[in-house]
Amino acid sequence: MSPRITFIIPAYNEAGAIGQTIADIKRLALPCSIVVCDNNSTDNTVIEAERAGATVLHEQIKGKGNAVRRLLRDVDSDIYVMVDGDNTYDLSNICMAINRFQEKGYDLLTGDRFSTSDSHMRRGHGTGNRVFRQIMRVLTGVTTADVFSGLRVFSRRLVQSFPAVSSEFEIETELSIFAARMRLPSGDFPTHVRRRIGTVSKLNTFRDGLKISWFIVRLLHREFPLRLYGPLAVLLLLVSSLLFVGIYLEFLQTGLVARFPSLFLSLFGIISALGLLGLGLVLKEISNLKYENRYFSYLANR
Repeated sequence: MSPRITFIIPAYNEAGAIGQTIADIKRLALPCSIVVCDNNSTDNTVIEAERAGATVLHEQIKGKGNAVRRLLRDVDSDIYVMVDGDNTYDLSNICMAINRFQEKGYDLLTGDRFSTSDSHMRRGHGTGNRVFRQIMRVLTGVTTADVFSGLRVFSRRLVQSFPAVSSEFEIETELSIFAARMRLPSGDFPTHVRRRIGTVSKLNTFRDGLKISWFIVRLLHREFPLRLYGPLAVLLLLVSSLLFVGIYLEFLQTGLVARFPSLFLSLFGIISALGLLGLGLVLKEISNLKYENRYFSYLANR
């Protein structure tokens, strides 16, 4: 029995592009379903998607992550292909990617926009992607070359265990980190992006960069707590210990403690550092228990 393949498309104000995106999918001649989640659009996105032959769901809460969560909650499939509705992604390698996905038993394949020089990228996005990629490679073990790619192929078992907590454009980052944390078989495949049709990009380089940075901090707190609280504890312990040693050396020389506020501050810093380390250890065990349960859910859907 052939696996069910569903293209899922989160969309907000994509009139003029969503129909072409659906047409591109149909030209692939894949036996698949196409489901669009309209994220409270104010243009003709819904009408255009329905005329093009897609099933349309609705999510009133703004944010790409909310739209993707609705799609993953309501769409039942064996293989999911997520793509943006702005008709920027080249889909010519999707059939190859799906075949490779099935042959190799992957749970996540990511479309790498930087695999060719043909991609039309906004100024600064390529550099920002490379910076975040290196940060996440070190902190979270993510190996994908394009952490923010909106073109993904993933499995039913990933969907059934994926928590999907992000509400906006961080959803792609969350997918990559989740796959790395679960040690799921993952890979990349080549693609490129075209110039956007109609309205300008909804991404803001600095605003969304800050959002993703803060999201990574929150993910470290939840998924890799020792990698967040461990360095903070070591830094605080080092600074507080140096301050305490200076006061102690003065005491040995004079027999007096001349800087009581500094002494109290150093002792408070040392105690806080030990508390941060303990917090990191406790949260690490809680995170391990959560992932044990998610792994059982993953195995149940194999």
